[in-house]
Amino acid sequence: MGLFKAWKELKAISASGAPTGQAPHQPHGMMMGFAAAMGKMVAPLLAVQAPERGDPLPGTEPGVLGDQDPAATQAGIAGVRARDSAFDPQLLTTFADQVFAAVCSVWGTGDASAMRPLLADALWDPLAATLASGLGSGPGTLYSHQTGNATMAGVWAGTFYDSARFTIAVDLGVPIDPQQKGMPPGFTGKWTEDWLFQRSVQPGGDPMKLPEACPSCGAPTAVGADGLCAHCRQPIPVLTAGWLVSAVRSHNPVLEMYRAQMVSQLRANPEELAMVPDELLRLLPADDVASIDPRRAAALGLRPSS
Repeated sequence: MGLFKAWKELKAISASGAPTGQAPHQPHGMMMGFAAAMGKMVAPLLAVQAPERGDPLPGTEPGVLGDQDPAATQAGIAGVRARDSAFDPQLLTTFADQVFAAVCSVWGTGDASAMRPLLADALWDPLAATLASGLGSGPGTLYSHQTGNATMAGVWAGTFYDSARFTIAVDLGVPIDPQQKGMPPGFTGKWTEDWLFQRSVQPGGDPMKLPEACPSCGAPTAVGADGLCAHCRQPIPVLTAGWLVSAVRSHNPVLEMYRAQMVSQLRANPEELAMVPDELLRLLPADDVASIDPRRAAALGLRPSS
């Protein structure tokens, strides 16, 4: 589960002129290029192991990844039932358990095709690429053993989407040696994750499909690089085929530890930021990247919270 161990390998390549364990034999500039290419290759694997994966769908009301009090949850359930009388929170919770188990199982089979209708593009694409490339065979020996138990933590009846967030108690499912090097103190192999399930009010036929026209201005759909309508600058909501997972926020202390170590290293040695591929840098908190190199953060479209 060494999320950013690949970064250390890339840094070694760039610094020494060859992959770890090999003698330098290429010009430094060529090795920098090789490191960048290697970064692109492992980017999907890094993306599926990042603490923050995916985001709420465009046009989602703010706050769906935050805390919601019980009264607001009940109001959200009532709002969803007002337009879908068959909505059953317990059935959706069971569905969340099933989806989590199915995602874990594909790490063992190496085939993510069954998950295509259930994952937003930002989650599906790196998972499918990782398994197809064979890079997931190592972490898959761990992830395929995970089990999870979902608890509904919030429901929102939004303008464009129904949203339901679940807190999932995750158990790695394998014995953990508390003395193992590289593990955070006290790590037991258990943590929680927040999984956001969403479905569009007006469903489409594909897992994620853009409408033919922008609902805000009525112009033919044209999305800019920032994901907003090219005409009116408003978000264009996607049409989902049903409930799908759009965002995951993992509180796995191992992943958080590796990311914190990388940020700390970059703060101490900001010149090393040039060695970090864009794909990897986008997995770091925008605030941290912007504080180290505001220009690079802006070029990548990383917007700090303040």
